[in-house]
Amino acid sequence: MLKEGGRSSRVVLVPLPYQGHKTPMFQLGTILHSKGFSITVVYTQFNSPDPSNNPEFKFQAIPDGLSDHDNSTGNFVDIIALLNVKCEAPFQECLAQMVKQQDPDDEIVCVIYDEMMFFSESAVNQLKLKSIILPTTSAATCISRLALLQLKEEGYLPLQDPMFQEPVPRLHPYRFKDLPISQLGITENYLQLIIKSYNARTSSAVIWNTVDCLEQSLLAQIQQQYQVPIFPIGPLHKLSPATSSSLLMEDTNCITWLDRQAPNSVIYVSLGSVASMDKKDLHEVWRIASNHSYGWSGLARSMVQKRLCYCLRVSKKLLEELAAL
Repeated sequence: MLKEGGRSSRVVLVPLPYQGHKTPMFQLGTILHSKGFSITVVYTQFNSPDPSNNPEFKFQAIPDGLSDHDNSTGNFVDIIALLNVKCEAPFQECLAQMVKQQDPDDEIVCVIYDEMMFFSESAVNQLKLKSIILPTTSAATCISRLALLQLKEEGYLPLQDPMFQEPVPRLHPYRFKDLPISQLGITENYLQLIIKSYNARTSSAVIWNTVDCLEQSLLAQIQQQYQVPIFPIGPLHKLSPATSSSLLMEDTNCITWLDRQAPNSVIYVSLGSVASMDKKDLHEVWRIASNHSYGWSGLARSMVQKRLCYCLRVSKKLLEELAAL
């Protein structure tokens, strides 16, 4: 943002290197840039962005210390925990150098970091900079994660199969099966990650990629637990010009099929880039929809030369049915 005398203000963004976290952070950066702010993105080597997609931003890499084995596990909880350990010192050094070398006419006024990149807080505080936290999930997700911590204290964890259909105490209409539980279950590492992400609250504010009219009561509950203001400023994709921040090569082949469908007849559901379904679940979904006009893509993970790759799996029968539509 331009100040008096033509000076500008710089905002440093620290996104979590996963698609569903990086995209809203970049959308926020695009919005701030359109308002006159200069933007610097500090990123990890793991899932690094393509700077050419956002030429208006400056990009600064920091070493993340992850080994090929760490990257190949696909265990996002452990990877995030490692990032917070291994990136703290490099980020502090990087940010200190940026402050030391900054132009007086382009000073850093704020660091905005993903709630899961809570290592950022230490460096920000030491350098006496302002910070804002961006949770990229919904307020409902925040409340349900915090509920896991309470359930542990009350002895509900680990969950047993007969409990999954039961209602969660004080969290109507949630059932236990609706809680944010990874395929690895509710591990101690997962709970510690939740604790650390919500304990890091010395920021100036928290901005949420959500809408007050949709999650008003949940946001009110969250505000009672935080000591800083909360601002629901979403949905960011409606405020930001369309730009690509995809970590994968975009496949536009589905557009041909979509163009043949009637207006307002297609619903798109995304489970996220780290969600997974086993063959049994995929087969069940396909069987439920097999008598309807229905297209889907499954995101599967496989190991190739110790690297995590993604492949699109579509059954031959489904392809034949889609072709006949």
